[in-house]
Amino acid sequence: MKKIFVFLLLLCCSTSCFKDSDINIDPNRSVSVDPALLFSGAATQLSLLRVGELTWPIALGSQMWASGARWGLAQAQYDQTRIRSAWGKTYTDVLKNLGVAVKLAETTTPVPRNAVAQCKILQAFTYSQTSFLWGDIPFSEAANGEVNWPKFDKQQDVLNGCLALLDEALGMIDTNSKGIIAPNDLYYGGDMVKWKKFANSLKLRILFAMVDSDGTKAAAIGKIVTDGSGITSVADAMQFKYFNEPGRQNPRFSFTAIFRGGVQSDWYCSKPVYDLLVSLKDPRIPYFFQPGPEAGANEYIALNSVESYTTKSALVSLNLLKADLPEVSFSYSEQLLFEAEAYARGFASGGFEIATTKLRAGVSASLISFGVPAAQAEAYATSLPALTAANYKDVLAKQQYLDLFMRPVEGWTQHRRSGVTGQEIPVMTPPVGSPVTGLMRRLLYRNEELNSNPNTPSGIALDVPQWFDK
Repeated sequence: MKKIFVFLLLLCCSTSCFKDSDINIDPNRSVSVDPALLFSGAATQLSLLRVGELTWPIALGSQMWASGARWGLAQAQYDQTRIRSAWGKTYTDVLKNLGVAVKLAETTTPVPRNAVAQCKILQAFTYSQTSFLWGDIPFSEAANGEVNWPKFDKQQDVLNGCLALLDEALGMIDTNSKGIIAPNDLYYGGDMVKWKKFANSLKLRILFAMVDSDGTKAAAIGKIVTDGSGITSVADAMQFKYFNEPGRQNPRFSFTAIFRGGVQSDWYCSKPVYDLLVSLKDPRIPYFFQPGPEAGANEYIALNSVESYTTKSALVSLNLLKADLPEVSFSYSEQLLFEAEAYARGFASGGFEIATTKLRAGVSASLISFGVPAAQAEAYATSLPALTAANYKDVLAKQQYLDLFMRPVEGWTQHRRSGVTGQEIPVMTPPVGSPVTGLMRRLLYRNEELNSNPNTPSGIALDVPQWFDK
């Protein structure tokens, strides 16, 4: 199963979703290719990576999900095939296409400024995500076809570069006209008001990841929150759409439907997440998980790092693997919880009263997004303790972590930034059998990169902290 997973995702979605389009045209052989098609191809591949190759090792290695046997760091290290695939596709299929799209658009008269802005925003999203996964990465010399062995820029420089890309994009956006539209923009259909909001929210995510290592970022966080320039509603969420139609389904659904006969038997309930939900009396348990086939109706048996699954082991709910489930890149609940943190930490004026209001609104929005009825979600959110100087770090970090349950890439970043090394929230310990002594803090560079590019950093272990999470 492990060896065919990447192929399956491409088979189920990459080829069939857009089999009638021209997104696979080689830009080096055709100068007439529409930048919109390159954008579409890049966005499609980015979404596939987020729900496919990157999900499995990160969800297991960060202990958000469990596998049907042993899981954790050892599993993540073993699963380097997918990680190597994700690295290559990120640069060749996502960033190269976006770079070519920008160059082509900039040679057009008049320049389609909104289309360029959309590409730059997606570039910033991809580069920042890649840096949060690997640390130092090619950025200033990357994906331009001009440098054979690009240098690896320091993470701080990469993230500052992403902020600059977003500022460039924001300066280009004309909200009174459309950009790249549907079906090539499956995020917002060319709605530049929403693209502008997402760009500001993405800035907020990057700034929050940086602020503990670079305190000067606090002012920028405060400005975005005070201005209210980010995502302001559920309708603004950044998400790649899938459909309940053959060939256009969420790849996780396709995998389960084709290879498991629709029976979820690959992704299990992890004990760290389950124990946290129980401790908080959180109503999301039956929405995150489903009992094993031989377990009782409300019996959830979680897996830890040394147990093998049984027919009673709880699984990730099939409701989270639906055919038309979108791939969420940025949610309204994530925005609200960031705003709560900004007020609690004094980055924006208003204090703990506003921080508490934002916390409860964010938790309610998160619960509803997982299927919890609105009244129950509101009641639970209202029962959460008011934030104070003594409790805000713990209360907020736990809710931010749970909110990202189906988004392991962001969930892993959130956990690493939630506290100094060894004091992250929620508390986790390395699983038995891990190849390193600490928690997983980065992905390993692929061997092909180490062997071909002399600039690739070498000898870095999985548990070495990145710049942003020290």
